[in-house]
Amino acid sequence: MAINKRNELYANLMEEVKVRIDCISTAAQGRTGYPAPIVREFCYLQLRMLCELVALSCLVAHGDMGSLQSHKVGKTYSADEILDRLSKLRPHFYPFPIRQIPSQKGPQRYDVQGVDPSPLPKEDLLALYGKTHRYLHRGSLKKMLSMETHIDMNVNLPEIIGWAQKLNDLLSNHIIAISEKHIILCMLRNADNNNRVQVATAEKSEVK
Repeated sequence: MAINKRNELYANLMEEVKVRIDCISTAAQGRTGYPAPIVREFCYLQLRMLCELVALSCLVAHGDMGSLQSHKVGKTYSADEILDRLSKLRPHFYPFPIRQIPSQKGPQRYDVQGVDPSPLPKEDLLALYGKTHRYLHRGSLKKMLSMETHIDMNVNLPEIIGWAQKLNDLLSNHIIAISEKHIILCMLRNADNNNRVQVATAEKSEVK
């Protein structure tokens, strides 16, 4: 995949990430007018889609790998399957959060510093992906008959907001290593460009 095409597709996926995170914020603030159970389902649907967007973004970042073009990983949408297969093909494929700090090299220059520990490591994202099943499926008839008939009105908004914040913190500024020498850099909201996503490819330097 050509670099420009890859970066454009990656940016488009990140733009969708922003929209879905904002949708969770809107719903969690009670601005939809929907009943609590519907708000919960809506938010967990967005979280599930966000997990899949992270996985697909990893796949796009490594789209230049010839083995992925015909590999089964290129034909699936399941976040856990994509991430599992990518982890076997390439050790460093997952977004690595960073922060920008003023550089001593001159004004308006910045150095990159890694954020450790990650706000949302791969294992936690997969745990979230699995958790969403509970809220997005009505369940079997056997399960329904074994439960009380009332609708669960409880919505754990702090938990939902916390997951959304972790996703935002992971992707706000991050890099993905696409080879031993090159990385993708992504800023989710570039204040100098109407908060649009900014994606670039650069030669890798040591992240301290």
